Amino acid sequence: MNNIVYKVLELENSITDLLFQGKNLNNEEIVSLVSEISKLLLKLNNQEILYLLANCSTLHNILDVTDYLKKYKINKKRLQEEKSYKEELKKLNNFVELIRESSLDENEYLYICKKCCIDDIADYLLNNMTNDDIMELSNESDDWNYKLFLYGNLKA
Repeated sequence: MNNIVYKVLELENSITDLLFQGKNLNNEEIVSLVSEISKLLLKLNNQEILYLLANCSTLHNILDVTDYLKKYKINKKRLQEEKSYKEELKKLNNFVELIRESSLDENEYLYICKKCCIDDIADYLLNNMTNDDIMELSNESDDWNYKLFLYGNLKA
């Protein structure tokens, strides 16, 4: 586990302890801890933030952890050179599953996907994939909704 993630978890535990002691959210010590957590969250990547989202109950009630998510990044030049669009789409799908597992509900899931520009990245990848790659992906899946989504991206 990343040291920063570990530090955020420690700080969250400190906040939880203070709340159990009867302190309120306006308490100077809690405000200071929240400020420190905010600075640390800026240094984390999306996977680490999603981990915290899934594993921190107190923090999620005090701070909107989803505000710290960033746009999903791809290296378009590398993808074009290597023609690795299919592999990148698989990575994107794994990331989307992580979002689903970390989200409290469907609305948060949709919000996070929008914040990370998942649809835009998927469109870019699918528009640059060959029909053979799209067919290979569809054959690898048992999910008929996903298959139909992929078929809708076949080129004429």
